[in-house]
Amino acid sequence: MVAIPEDTAHMSRVSNKITVELASRIKIITLVVVLSMTMSSVAQTVVADSVPQRKKVALVLSGGGAFGAIHVGAIKVLEEAGMPVDMVVGTSMGSIVGGLFSVGYNSDDIATMLRQMDWGELFLDGGDTSHMTLRERDEKGTYIYKRYFYVRGNVDPNPGGLLRGENIDKAFERYLYGYTDSINFLTDLPRKFACVATDLNTDDEVVLTNGSLVKSLRSSMSIPGVFTPVPIGDKQLVDGGTKNNFAADVARRLGADIVIGVKFDRQLDEIKSYRRIIDVLERTGGSDVSRRSRKNEDYCDLVIRVPVRGFSSGSFSSHALDTLMARGEKATRMRMDRIMSLKAQAVGDSIRDYSVHLRNLDSLRQILHEPKGLNHNHKPNTLEAAVGLRFDNEELMAAQFGARYFLAGNHNKELDLTLRLGRRSMLRIGYEMESASFKRFGANYEIWYKNSDFYTRGRRSDNFSYLHQRANVKLFSLDIVNFDLEIGAGWDHFHHFKGLSSDYSEMRFLPNEHYFNYHARLRYSNENNHYFTTRGVRAEAMYEYCTDNFASWKGHSGFGAFTAMFRATLPLSSTTHIQPQIQGRLLFGDDLPVMAGNVVGGMSFGKYMPQQLPLAGLGHAEFFKSKFVSASLRLQQCLKGRHYLVVEGSVAEQNDDLKHLFDDDVLWGANVGYFYNSGIVGPLGAVIGWNSHGRRVNFLVSLGFDF
Repeated sequence: MVAIPEDTAHMSRVSNKITVELASRIKIITLVVVLSMTMSSVAQTVVADSVPQRKKVALVLSGGGAFGAIHVGAIKVLEEAGMPVDMVVGTSMGSIVGGLFSVGYNSDDIATMLRQMDWGELFLDGGDTSHMTLRERDEKGTYIYKRYFYVRGNVDPNPGGLLRGENIDKAFERYLYGYTDSINFLTDLPRKFACVATDLNTDDEVVLTNGSLVKSLRSSMSIPGVFTPVPIGDKQLVDGGTKNNFAADVARRLGADIVIGVKFDRQLDEIKSYRRIIDVLERTGGSDVSRRSRKNEDYCDLVIRVPVRGFSSGSFSSHALDTLMARGEKATRMRMDRIMSLKAQAVGDSIRDYSVHLRNLDSLRQILHEPKGLNHNHKPNTLEAAVGLRFDNEELMAAQFGARYFLAGNHNKELDLTLRLGRRSMLRIGYEMESASFKRFGANYEIWYKNSDFYTRGRRSDNFSYLHQRANVKLFSLDIVNFDLEIGAGWDHFHHFKGLSSDYSEMRFLPNEHYFNYHARLRYSNENNHYFTTRGVRAEAMYEYCTDNFASWKGHSGFGAFTAMFRATLPLSSTTHIQPQIQGRLLFGDDLPVMAGNVVGGMSFGKYMPQQLPLAGLGHAEFFKSKFVSASLRLQQCLKGRHYLVVEGSVAEQNDDLKHLFDDDVLWGANVGYFYNSGIVGPLGAVIGWNSHGRRVNFLVSLGFDF
């Protein structure tokens, strides 16, 4: 026997002990793993038993412009029935409703959105006024159409369409917050979503399931020739309704087990004659699409047809939308038995709530904030052209054309040209540059030819033609959303042609007169609409110091002019608003030139003369005394939809001595008017008024923006 050293024996005992302990631990770990796998399997079985795999349900929504409102009523009934909707496939207007539904809005919220949207404004360009500078708002209240062009070999930003869809993009970005980046619509939304567009390059149907949700919705409803095609990748996309207006086949390809389709029914067989152009276009414009739409009904387990007789695809009035939503709800309720049968197939006996309502309009208001600063960055070598038209019983017709060219370079520089044609004709040329954020410098020159009637205490006393030249230099201008400040210098020159004056004329016009001015002007406005304001405040103040040689006026100190205005819009109800306003212009100095005097009358600021102030009931222009103030109260009642009743009353005081401004009798007047807000071409209205100063009834009928 060989003797084992003591150290070796000790090591052997330690090794055996480690081996035993390791084996024991391996057994324990193995047991834990087995138990864990067993429990996981049991848990999965329990979950599978409690929530069984169910059939996937798709909702297919057809296109059709305003007819898309029927989908909101249908969704309302499906929600009440507890019908699970896993996927939405939409075309054109159906894609808009479907996209909102897919991100988590319910039928009530979507209905509210449709009612609140200004559809006439939505289908225009120009953006939300809350994102605009005051200059851009002035232009929005002047021009009925704008178009952008790229020059020097760049690509036209308006290819193949009249409108760029700016306002639609803004609305989608607002309502689809949180889903405006590039995403997968089949995995990143609360409900799977797909929409259909048409590629102009290949004339093929395109099913959009990823990318920008905003751009996808815009492309699906981009009416050819009206809206510019939407570029996505190498495709140029327009309205999917030109290829597949009822995409039930797409829902099947994407894996839907149960398909419920909602589509409008014009009841064509009941129309005996086609007297309206819209009926003819809708009947003949898409025969192939109509045949495919009927064929795609074979892919559906349920087709809900909603009658739309009496309306067209352009019926976006509040009454039309409410009626179409109600018809969609009624038609869907009539198929409730079939809906409940499909629900039983989809979810069995489960009572689980499959609804998806993750957002509402209240949360939208809480998250979004008012924009800060400028947000319109024009690309260099871009030309912006615009046109405005107006008709009224004073001037008959006026047209205005505007063009702005944005130059390339380190600073934002632009040239602008404006031409107005009418009884008051004007040409303006200007140049501006932005040296730093919001800070602008520039100069402009304009020349007016005017043929004007002026009154003396309500009686027409003077008629004459004259040229008015103005030059202005912006030494400093701060241009921010809702606010601008300008400090500068200017020159005014008047050349009067031979005119006619009555015996009671008090005006003594010189053949030529001119003066220079140094001025500071401050403006603020957060009003939401220039013509039919429902919220906001507007305030302006301007001071001018005028001379004939840059230092004095006729050998003594120059004369000054201070102008101020403030108004606020206050709601009395959702349809009734009041607008108190105060305004005035005070002249200080001796030997004042006639054409720098206070001109009062008319319905809008600066219509007859740059310094002219409106006064309720006084329909003509008249020179008042050197100190003038007025206060007014306007009541605006929305009668229905876009129809408005406007009542305005005012009081005013005038005097040449500021201390005795309120000593004379108060002047008072009133207007009553009806307006229709067409949105596209401007207001259509008729106003009748009377003022104690003129003591005569005046009447104005007009169509278009005021400029």
